[in-house]
Amino acid sequence: MAIRTFDDMDSMFDQMDQMFDEMRTNWMGMTPHGMPSQLESGHEAGLTTDGASATSLTERDGNYVFVMDLPGFEREDIELTLRNGVLHVDAATEVDHDSEFVSMHQSRRSSERVHIPGDIVAEEIQATYRNGVLEVHLPMMEGEDDHHISIQD
Repeated sequence: MAIRTFDDMDSMFDQMDQMFDEMRTNWMGMTPHGMPSQLESGHEAGLTTDGASATSLTERDGNYVFVMDLPGFEREDIELTLRNGVLHVDAATEVDHDSEFVSMHQSRRSSERVHIPGDIVAEEIQATYRNGVLEVHLPMMEGEDDHHISIQD
């Protein structure tokens, strides 16, 4: 039976990290650090990852709809702020695990900044958090009706 040294284990973990990065790159074009995308009406703006959080921004029924996976957090751990057309999502939790043999402190944080591409009605924003998924509905501000412009000679 061969005994592995810590250097061998570090090398193995580095290889595993590289394989996961390649897998994320090949799967739906995600990159290890996320990649901004443009919003197309009725389609997802893109899938990004920041740690373990997948996000999307779509346009649906007169709303921009932002969805973010935030497993392992409680509703009160999440702070949402809209500032200058940018939605700020910050989540943080700390948990202590104590048993007879082990004492652990776990701290998790996730943060996302999303540029909202159009004007919205801030007073009507609604957000829900269920089963580890944050969903924010940002009602689009209704623009003036289209006006036909005649071209003169």
